[in-house]
Amino acid sequence: MIDMWKVLIADDEPKIRKGLRNSLDWAELDLSIVGEAEDGEIALEMAKNIQPDILLVDICMPFLNGLQFIEQLNRAVQDCIVIIITGHDEFTYAQQAVKLQVFDYLLKPVSRQQLLAVVERAKQELSVLYSQHKKMQIANQQLEKSMPYLQAQFLNDWLGARLLPAEIQEQLDFFSLPFKSASVLLVIKVIEKFNKGELLNKWDNQLLLFALENITEEVCRRYYASYIITSSAGDIVVVGHLKSEELLELTGSLEKYIEKYLKRIVLVQKKSVDNPVTELAAAYEEIQRSFREQESFTPIVLLSQKYIEKNYYKEELSLQDLAEEMQISATYLSRLLKQEIGVSFIDYLTQVRVNMAISLMADPHKKIYEIAEQIGYSSQHYFSTAFKKVLGVSPAEYRKGKV
Repeated sequence: MIDMWKVLIADDEPKIRKGLRNSLDWAELDLSIVGEAEDGEIALEMAKNIQPDILLVDICMPFLNGLQFIEQLNRAVQDCIVIIITGHDEFTYAQQAVKLQVFDYLLKPVSRQQLLAVVERAKQELSVLYSQHKKMQIANQQLEKSMPYLQAQFLNDWLGARLLPAEIQEQLDFFSLPFKSASVLLVIKVIEKFNKGELLNKWDNQLLLFALENITEEVCRRYYASYIITSSAGDIVVVGHLKSEELLELTGSLEKYIEKYLKRIVLVQKKSVDNPVTELAAAYEEIQRSFREQESFTPIVLLSQKYIEKNYYKEELSLQDLAEEMQISATYLSRLLKQEIGVSFIDYLTQVRVNMAISLMADPHKKIYEIAEQIGYSSQHYFSTAFKKVLGVSPAEYRKGKV
């Protein structure tokens, strides 16, 4: 509760101001007269600075009359209880004041009993307002504490296609999330399998997810407008606005640090989404399907895929290099890849390179030959042939239609 409610008196007659000041024992009522003003302009300036709880104001004052004063006061001071003081011949003005939501009015001369009664009622009103503010403050504090959970619940419902577009728009506005325009969806999933024949340390699932989210937040911190949650499917989801180069850098860093510190095989899938409101859920489901497929692979094939995805830019990368890394024969590895992912080593490498090229082509300033070199082709012609084999069009034709 407030120790003392603040009272401001505004009247151009010194005798009236003195009478109001001396009529009551204000301190005994837990009230304090914090200022007196002789005209409307002075009163308004004082009210802005002092922010009084109760204001006793004459309806007729120089420079700025009471009604004009109250109108401006309502814009400058919140929850101030205004009590008008008026003469009998000014009663019509008091009626106008009702429209300005004044608390009450007193007729001059003001008796002690009248003043005491209206001030007591004003105090009760202030107590109600104070209680409402406290409840609202507590509610806002609770809402603020719950905000991360509510946001995560919203994003999970969004990813799970449980919301209509209008509901998504409404909640994006409520949470002030900037994901109505083209965004990137990034999903990180830990695979509980053997790592090159060695059994991974056993982690508690909740602890693992907590560590995974912390690393992701640390890596993503430098990127604008990225929002991270642990999804109900048990993976980490990042939604953000990233350029193609930033996205490649981010995914590489995530895999590097997660595998370094958590000693886990981690899958990172990404998709660009032009209209998140209507397309995000479908993009997430597509990533989940890809994860389910990868989880069915043997550890050797999974690790082989990841090795190719990390080293695709090496021009001389070969099946023999991969076999040596996996410590198995090239023939056996070739057969495993064909059986599980349905394509040969060179075809999978080409797919990875072409997908990387597509990401890089989002930057209109990058030349085709620069992209070719960046993804492991020394010859632009060789790159164009490989690109056309996968997509049916040349890089130039693809870019012309997409950028």
